Amino acid sequence: MTEHSNPLSTTVENPEPPSPMTAEEEEEAEVNSPGKNLPVLKWTKSVFETLLTNTQMPPEYGAMYPQEGDTAGDPPTGYVTMFVDFFGDCNFQLPLTVFVFEVLEYYQLRNSQLSLAWRRGILAVFQLSVSLGFFSFRQRDHTPKLMIPPKGMMKWKTKFFYVKAAAITATLQFRNVTGTIITENISVPRADTLDWFSRLWIIGWFKLDNRQLWVLRMMIGRLSWKARPVLREKNSEEDPLWRMFFPDFKGKVEILTCGAGEEGWNRTIISNFGMPDEAALNAVLPEGKGDLGAP
Repeated sequence: MTEHSNPLSTTVENPEPPSPMTAEEEEEAEVNSPGKNLPVLKWTKSVFETLLTNTQMPPEYGAMYPQEGDTAGDPPTGYVTMFVDFFGDCNFQLPLTVFVFEVLEYYQLRNSQLSLAWRRGILAVFQLSVSLGFFSFRQRDHTPKLMIPPKGMMKWKTKFFYVKAAAITATLQFRNVTGTIITENISVPRADTLDWFSRLWIIGWFKLDNRQLWVLRMMIGRLSWKARPVLREKNSEEDPLWRMFFPDFKGKVEILTCGAGEEGWNRTIISNFGMPDEAALNAVLPEGKGDLGAP
């Protein structure tokens, strides 16, 4: 990778991606002013039910298919908006990881305010931007590209549903799209300053399959099991679980019963996720409508 040492340090008003709008954005711009006049629901309930199955959405999260004529800005009180394409194309999952919470808190955002940003690596080489009423991230000037996100996510604003706000355990702010965005002054890592930087490589983006989702769900949702997932690839020895996310992986995942006094591995990983409080999920919610989940 090319090394760079001059970070940005200026203040700008709502920086936009340097490239011109895509055909999709131009089409949406005709009917959408920032944060208003969102397009109405346009996807089927049967696809919604398939989504819940494929993502193994916990039923206690109260995932709800919108009513006819609803927009993404119309969640019931106590609910937040989720966009379908985030789950299909961005590997977005619930519960959210602690890392995602920290990113959202740092940028003072609700998850429902982000557009294609979920498809980009939210690292020091990206700068917050806003377009058509939603926030995203553009690549900073003079920085190396660490990920290659796919393109062509069409009509994502028309495919949405609602989940209980209690499923998002962090207290997230609802940022004003007309506010000033400060360009961050963060030095770009270099191989001569951080030993891990030279070990990074450009990666593509891919969807998690059902097997991978199943393993993740086991690790964060079955705390009482005295078992752990085990990956075996070319021999009987255990391989690291992260290998299953590589495109050339051809192994299998098994369940290994833990021995006496041994904790299931899922108890170790649970601290990396924001697990909702059961009482908060079961609380009675008032009637009314929100705005993308804004308080």
